[in-house]
Amino acid sequence: MHRGSTPNGQPDPKGQPGSFHLTRRGFLGATLAAAGLGVAVYSGTHARHEWEITRLTIPIRDLPDGFQNFRIVQLSDIHLEEFTEPYFLEHMVAQINAMAPDLVLVTGDFVSRGPLALSVSWRSAGVAAELLSTLKAPQRFGILGNHDVNVGADHVIRPLEAHGTPILVDSYFALERGRDLLWLGGSNDAGTRTPDLNFAIPPNPRAPVIFMCHEPDYVESVVQHPRFPLIDLMLSGHSHGGQIRLPILGPLILPPMGQKYVEGMFRFDHMQLYVNRGIGTVGLPFRLNCPAELTHFTLVRAPESESDPALKRTRPSAR
Repeated sequence: MHRGSTPNGQPDPKGQPGSFHLTRRGFLGATLAAAGLGVAVYSGTHARHEWEITRLTIPIRDLPDGFQNFRIVQLSDIHLEEFTEPYFLEHMVAQINAMAPDLVLVTGDFVSRGPLALSVSWRSAGVAAELLSTLKAPQRFGILGNHDVNVGADHVIRPLEAHGTPILVDSYFALERGRDLLWLGGSNDAGTRTPDLNFAIPPNPRAPVIFMCHEPDYVESVVQHPRFPLIDLMLSGHSHGGQIRLPILGPLILPPMGQKYVEGMFRFDHMQLYVNRGIGTVGLPFRLNCPAELTHFTLVRAPESESDPALKRTRPSAR
């Protein structure tokens, strides 16, 4: 139908293009709709692929000489390939390699559960494993997230470990530099299972402990556990920083167990918690005012004045 014609194709008796009349309210609605569409397109194309590196110096009590200025990069919430594309993870790996860290830690959700079939997630776990195998850091470790467990933990763990990324599930590992130790612990996923910190934290570490747990709000259980005094730094992801952040309203999308400690650094007595925003998205392939994040930590020895004598540890003896 042409403008100025009636539905049957006859000329408009008024001789005016009245069929295209737009009121002020209609114009405002159309403008807002167009603006919303523009924001959605920007959030799903450009903003979703914005990223930044957060660099932090972390004071650690009794840090051994061998780990002074030890560099760690945290990568989290990859969510390959729903909706993170392999090329974006490949780009993040290149950025990590350029930072030349001593250790890379991946704090869960390598893949996504839904909306596509499980077979897609299983294949994506293999793709993630292959891309992470190109990391050049001397060591790397990971933990499971809730999506990893929901698609089948074994389907995620097997390809990762086959490509050189060990996964800590209620277990710990001693990093060694000469005679000096730094302990690394990883919990089971706290959103889908019940972690056992008696297995995730060494009982008598006599050295600093870095602990990984996907869900940051689990920290409230950690601080109640008898081994909490042994942990120096806890690393989490899961929240995506809210994924979409609006002025005044703040983060719009917060998952269970990622609603209290959304992003950045928090302190619990002697222990520091850092919540990484991740690089992927869930639910919708959108980010807004919440760029993807890689976190670069440099460990330094905390001044004696900042150490609690009651929590001070002796260094492990020479073996």
